[in-house]
Amino acid sequence: MPAFGTADIHNVLLAGSRSSGKTTLAEALLFHAGEISRQGKVDSGTAASDFEKEEQAHHYSVYSTLLHATHQGKRINILDLPGAPDFVGQAIACLPAAETMVLVMDPEVGIDSMSRVLVNLAHDLDLPVAIVVSHIGEGVARLGPFLNGLKEAFGRGCLPINLPADNGAAVIDCLLNGEGDSDLGPVPGFHTELLDQIVEIDDALMERYLEGEEPNYEALHEPFERAMDQAHVIPVCFTDALSGAGVDALLDIIVRHFPSPPEGNARPFFVGEGEDETPFVYSDDASKTLLARVFHVTADPYLGKLCFLRVYQGTVKAGDQLFVGEGKKPIRLGHLFQMQGKQRESVTEIVAGDMGAIAKLEDLHLSDVLHDDHALDHVHHKALPYPTPLHALAVVPKTRGDEDKIAEVLARIREEDPTFRARFDAETHELVLHGLGEMHLNLVIERIKNQGVDVETKLPKIAYHETIMGRAEGHYRHKKQSGGAGQFGEVKLRVEPLERGGGFEFVEKIVGGVIPKGYMPAIEKGIRDIMRQGVVAGYPIEDVRVTVFDGKTHAVDSKEIAFRTAGKFAFKDAFLKASPHILEPVVNVEVTTPGNAVGAITGDLSSRRGKVFATDVMSSGAAVVKAAVPLADMMDYEPALKSMTKGRGSYTMTLSHYDAVPEEIAEGLVAQFDAQRA
Repeated sequence: MPAFGTADIHNVLLAGSRSSGKTTLAEALLFHAGEISRQGKVDSGTAASDFEKEEQAHHYSVYSTLLHATHQGKRINILDLPGAPDFVGQAIACLPAAETMVLVMDPEVGIDSMSRVLVNLAHDLDLPVAIVVSHIGEGVARLGPFLNGLKEAFGRGCLPINLPADNGAAVIDCLLNGEGDSDLGPVPGFHTELLDQIVEIDDALMERYLEGEEPNYEALHEPFERAMDQAHVIPVCFTDALSGAGVDALLDIIVRHFPSPPEGNARPFFVGEGEDETPFVYSDDASKTLLARVFHVTADPYLGKLCFLRVYQGTVKAGDQLFVGEGKKPIRLGHLFQMQGKQRESVTEIVAGDMGAIAKLEDLHLSDVLHDDHALDHVHHKALPYPTPLHALAVVPKTRGDEDKIAEVLARIREEDPTFRARFDAETHELVLHGLGEMHLNLVIERIKNQGVDVETKLPKIAYHETIMGRAEGHYRHKKQSGGAGQFGEVKLRVEPLERGGGFEFVEKIVGGVIPKGYMPAIEKGIRDIMRQGVVAGYPIEDVRVTVFDGKTHAVDSKEIAFRTAGKFAFKDAFLKASPHILEPVVNVEVTTPGNAVGAITGDLSSRRGKVFATDVMSSGAAVVKAAVPLADMMDYEPALKSMTKGRGSYTMTLSHYDAVPEEIAEGLVAQFDAQRA
């Protein structure tokens, strides 16, 4: 394998909605670069990127995949990201690993909600975006209106860097070329519009340009990349991965025009915490001390745990002793690999700007920072905006003894997916899984069953919470005598509400030592026990401050277990007096729909207790409807949306806030809980 310097590397994310064709494009890029001898297909399960069992069964990407190609003596690392909203957590984890997000979009699908989410994520992380319009061979009449729609959705900086030609059978450059015709019209007009946008950020170049000097590649290279870095230009390319039109041109564009690590925006690393947190500026230099970050974790059937990392500074070498974050104990690296989907090749080092994988390091986890100098102990990456898992599914193994197998599978999934949660409910004896949607949780169940474990599931539950609206005091005396040493603990406490999102506060205001300080942790544990279980409807309790102000002890019989029990039931006593309420998650919903379905969409959202707060109609005829809707009323939304839009609508949901449920719904939830408990 040839050695590449940092400046010879280009890292790109292939992102897009589930049906955009990004995995097919990844396959075409590998084929045209000579990395594979035959172009595989997603539908037949032969694509280099979608190689996992679940991906081949469903014919769409579920996991992020690292690929690479060599073109014009440069290295291109390609991260093919999952496109379904339910798997966006894995995509977000990879965003800091690249200098450019390449958003693949199908004009037939239009400017869908997932594409908007991805562009917003990229802008928030200062990540340059390029757009690839796919499937141009399927009809050029729709391309002009689609290009106008891109400008309307993402700004006037969305400008073609090449154009479809010969009825979608080829492309023609319009950055360095100002002559010829395209399927969208004469090239000179597009060429001038793009140059006008680029020169705006460089006064010297603009002056020469206005004097009539036509800038060449050398003059345009740095300003163009700076325009990308500042989101002043979002270059648009045209391709057809199946016919090959525009694929070679896209490879040329990546290595000639997209930023390399030294040219791209630095990733946001910091030192310190809270008010003392300051930016850490690294150097794209392979000779400096090491700084690397884990962006993906998976399990290899032969090597076990594989951690994918991007090196930002320095060089990782096989056999190195490195430190993880603030850890003082070094870890020793074994083999290093370059990855081509599931295929791997051993390498001796990974230099700044490059990516690779490390095997068999159980102490290494997603988002961990690796370094070889204690001066970097406190360096960490900016927290990523992972969505909150709002759907829940209860799981019970059909065969006793399978719990350990399930736990092993779930531990692997938690390692890989930052948006997945699992907890054991001690009261119902159920394993409760939390994910971003029904598709997300169904895939988890599928992975469990693929390990030979059969499970029963219960319908997805909404992640309701319990809280209080008032203030009250509670009291409980725990006294148990059954021969020998007894148990005694008495607790008096006060509960009061915190603001939404306030979590839990535990305050001790004991006077005169009526309860020794050594029992306070036990009281807090008892309170946390019941907060996890819920009081009125079996849902976790939040946004409560608890103040312990009085109690009693016994010189012989007082024990931690007694005060843990007393704390638990004193809290329950106070909670029931403090106007308890059930809170439900309310989600922000963004629906992209054909314009003729707007009335049906807004009416349907209103019928789901939703509040529509914006409707934006685009010149292309599409519309974006924004609303806040209780999650409980969105559980069956996907089939309803398909019916209303004849399959052309798409939507995304993100948590907005929690709000009190209506009284009749609360009564039903309480009655259901009482019946289960009985």
